[in-house]
Amino acid sequence: MATNRMSKPTLRREDGFTLVELMVALVILTIGLLPLAFVQTRAQQDVFDSGRYTEALQIAQLQMEETKSQGFGVAVTDTGSVDNFTWIRDVQNVGQGLDQITISVNWSERGDARQVRLINQLSFR
Repeated sequence: MATNRMSKPTLRREDGFTLVELMVALVILTIGLLPLAFVQTRAQQDVFDSGRYTEALQIAQLQMEETKSQGFGVAVTDTGSVDNFTWIRDVQNVGQGLDQITISVNWSERGDARQVRLINQLSFR
């Protein structure tokens, strides 16, 4: 016995997204990624700033060690510059066989004046 089946009309289902759905998804994605771009930019600035600070600190430490190696009574006040940094070495006798050494390193960063200062004492002994 042969059966004749009539096929039922099926609803045609379309896969994919509508243009409105894509636009909404893009707006949500943009709102989520925009703060990440700002964080990345700020992180790069912070890395640059800390690199400059580290470089200034190295200059100050180098000047401090050079001054201490000269010895008590021989070290003198001096100034100089390295790249965009200027350093000032101030040597003062504070009495009782002590010299106070102050090294200041100055530089400018995005229009702001920055400074690193090291202070140490040198004994005649």
